[in-house]
Amino acid sequence: MANYISGMPLWAIILFVISFLYSITFIANAAKQAALNAGMSAGKARNIWFGILGFYVIYLAYVSYFSLKGVFDVNSLPPKVMVWAGFPLLIILFGFIGNTKLFKQLLRAATLQSLITIHIFRLVGIFFILLYFYHLLPGKFAFSAEMGDVITALLAIPVARMVTKGKPRATAAVYAWNIFGILDILNILVLVAIDGQNTALTGSQGDLREMTIFPFVWFPAFAPATILFLHTIVFRKLYQVKAAAGAN
Repeated sequence: MANYISGMPLWAIILFVISFLYSITFIANAAKQAALNAGMSAGKARNIWFGILGFYVIYLAYVSYFSLKGVFDVNSLPPKVMVWAGFPLLIILFGFIGNTKLFKQLLRAATLQSLITIHIFRLVGIFFILLYFYHLLPGKFAFSAEMGDVITALLAIPVARMVTKGKPRATAAVYAWNIFGILDILNILVLVAIDGQNTALTGSQGDLREMTIFPFVWFPAFAPATILFLHTIVFRKLYQVKAAAGAN
């Protein structure tokens, strides 16, 4: 009988699940604070917090169910997890949520630095290295994915401080940091595509099977769409800040 649960030790799986779910609170907390900044009641701000957390928990439960059934553990290009989860989430975020009246209100009220510090949650990318150490991911993919995530997360702190302190080159730093974060995600998608193509040609199982089974399937299901959306939000906020400065 096929096993669709990661080969990582149980302690690592539990730690990953807890860390991943906790990382979502970074997004929810920023939205809650933006709601309070917009003058919404504490109750409505709390409902927004629970709404974001609830949406992602339900979404990850959906992904987990099908991963445990082995639906994503097949050789295909694009990967089935992207077709069944990643791309739909991308459409929901960019096509619907990003255009709602509530989202636009929250974006106007959010501070630029709060949108940057959200990305600290990308420290969860450290698990790519753990997967490599347990011989469950190839080094090229693991180190590329981990380094990009960790660098983006760590640089978010000084970049946000530059914005808070009004440093002269803060805007340029935000643009550079934001572009780097996007390129990191695009780089990972390219590596996944290359692995998928090689797998299709050789008929082998592929080196990235861990990204199709529970719980690490959460990475491709959640990260590309959500992180690209969050970086887009930063660009939109930069435009708002520039427009406001021009009006004054």
